[in-house]
Amino acid sequence: MNNFMNLFAVFVMFIQIQIALSQAIQSPPGSNLVQQLCKKNRYQALCISTLNLDPRSKTSNLQGLASISLDATTKKFNVTLTYLISVLKNVTRREEFETYGTCIEEYGAAVDRFLPAVVADLKAKKYSEAMSEMKDVVAKPGYCEDQFAGQSPLTARNKAVHDIADMTADIIKTL
Repeated sequence: MNNFMNLFAVFVMFIQIQIALSQAIQSPPGSNLVQQLCKKNRYQALCISTLNLDPRSKTSNLQGLASISLDATTKKFNVTLTYLISVLKNVTRREEFETYGTCIEEYGAAVDRFLPAVVADLKAKKYSEAMSEMKDVVAKPGYCEDQFAGQSPLTARNKAVHDIADMTADIIKTL
């Protein structure tokens, strides 16, 4: 009987070790994936902070992390578009109206057309099409910036939007 109890105890311990090892090897998809993914990204710090802000990243696979990044990019574009519209309401000079109007058109195209297309392409696993659309998205802040001929009051905003969009493009490239 004593040998049976010893054998049973060893068996239980063996099972517990197996479970612990399998849990260590099979950590949740997003736990270490964010670090691995962002290590390869040109915007490493932005990538880590953006993805870790979203609780979904803890359980996401690579496709899920791309969607999280795309959501953050869309939000940044929407915030900037809303800001541009509010500024336009207070513009009195024609050339400023045209300049801000062009920025609104560029950001609006990203929000209304290009970003939804990227979302659809990701869902359909059409990654090359998603990358093509993302290239257009990444370019929009630059087009806006160019309207100001070196005197842009939006440089910091445009750079922030550009960088998160470019970071998302880097993530999509990995799919």
